[in-house]
Amino acid sequence: MRADRLADRLIVMPEVYSRHKRLMHLYFTYRVMLAVGLVVFAATGIGPSFLGTVAPKLHIITVLVYFILTIASLGLSFFDLEAMELEYSFAMIVDSIVIAILLYTSGGPQSGLGILLGISIAFGAQGMPSRTAMFSAAVATAAIFIESWVASTINDTPIRHFSLLAMLGVSYFILAYLSRELSTRTLLSERLVKQQGKDIADLTELNEQVIHHMQTGVVILDAEDRIKMLNDAAWQFLDRPISTVGYAVKQINPELEKALQDWKKQPSSRQRHVHTQIEGNDLMVKFQRLGENEDSGTLIFLDDASRAAEAAQQLKLASLGTLVASIAHEIRNPLGAIGHASQLLQESEELQGTDRRMAEIIDKNTARLNEVIENILSLSRQRSVKPEKIRLELWLAKLTRELMLNHGLGENQIVHYLSPQDTSLVFDPQQLSQVINALVDNAVKHQPEKGEKLVITIAGGVDSNTGDGYIEVIDNGSNIPPDIIDKLFDPFFTTSNEGTGLGLYVVKELCDANNIRISYIPVSAGGNCFKLKFPRQ
Repeated sequence: MRADRLADRLIVMPEVYSRHKRLMHLYFTYRVMLAVGLVVFAATGIGPSFLGTVAPKLHIITVLVYFILTIASLGLSFFDLEAMELEYSFAMIVDSIVIAILLYTSGGPQSGLGILLGISIAFGAQGMPSRTAMFSAAVATAAIFIESWVASTINDTPIRHFSLLAMLGVSYFILAYLSRELSTRTLLSERLVKQQGKDIADLTELNEQVIHHMQTGVVILDAEDRIKMLNDAAWQFLDRPISTVGYAVKQINPELEKALQDWKKQPSSRQRHVHTQIEGNDLMVKFQRLGENEDSGTLIFLDDASRAAEAAQQLKLASLGTLVASIAHEIRNPLGAIGHASQLLQESEELQGTDRRMAEIIDKNTARLNEVIENILSLSRQRSVKPEKIRLELWLAKLTRELMLNHGLGENQIVHYLSPQDTSLVFDPQQLSQVINALVDNAVKHQPEKGEKLVITIAGGVDSNTGDGYIEVIDNGSNIPPDIIDKLFDPFFTTSNEGTGLGLYVVKELCDANNIRISYIPVSAGGNCFKLKFPRQ
């Protein structure tokens, strides 16, 4: 009973109403086709010989009237009369009366025409409430019994084929119940499938939104290594290609394609490092097969190598930071005493030859050790950032003059230019001056062979494509070897016997504090470029 009540409620729902409307059109079309067949049989004499044998005229009249009524019903069904149950019920009553008359004109139940009512009941039960379906079965059963009673009365004979009539009546009710039950289950299944489809669509959309907003880049490749989907982070990591979906990965990023082919030869779950020429976008890449066979697609995870390195570095240095700062502070006092003693020794007139040379070595290394301590202490203090909106034109002109004096460079050895000229960026001017000064100092110290031929260019402006502000410090010296590029910003890493290995590390820390992304880009014509990329203004 509960299923019947649920089915009755489903009838009024829009999607169910539309389905039942289609079923009604199909049912009424069947009735028209049945009427046309009966008219053709009556007019031509072909077809079953028993049709109309008892009362030919009544048979023809009934068939013609039925044809007219079915045409009218089919036509009206295309209008939204909002009376579907009434239309179904009227059609069932008409079918019951017509089939009962045809039974009478064709020799009674043994003619087999009674089965036509079963088809009508099966159709109608799927588009009507359960009460109307059972009412139709009752009307059909009553119609065939009345026909037998009328025939026996007219012919003055007892009712024959009672068992056949009873079987037909029972079959009508069974058909009505089964059709109604089938319709109910079909409706519930359709609703469940639609709901599941909607849930899947919602989950798919949610997953896409989550993937697209992930900081980790995600790329999905098909079996032929063509891109099926990538999220916003991956698009940024791959330097914002104009076209992506449907293109082979080698057309988008050859370095990524090479890493993919290496992984296919020796699959492993560990990450691979991909060095690209794209500013600041050295990538950590992880591949995963989508499926069990080799012909399935590939899932690629991309992450910023600098972020991963920074996280590892922070973990590595966190436990040492406080200890190192404390030790540096304790060393500073005796180191000052050593330096002072060295200076006093050098002032002595009795210090000659080898002894004076050793005092100079002590003084030089004391200064170097003091520089290391100063850098460590400056890192531990972590001065707060005070960003300002600075017009680069005036600021760079002043900074260039200071750099020229501080590093002993000629007027033609350090130049600057802007594009556009009115560029303004937000940063802490004192800390950014420290960063650029360290980069220029690094270029001067590591290119001694260039001498007066060393040229340092400071370029700034706003990228017209991305809207990101930038400052580049470019020199014309020798390229940094590729095997040490990944270690440039590591603490205590140096290729010089006299270096502390903290210069570029301090630069990186200051850039991070100002939300500036620093990256190294080798200059193809020879030279080095450190690019500072500012957030979109």
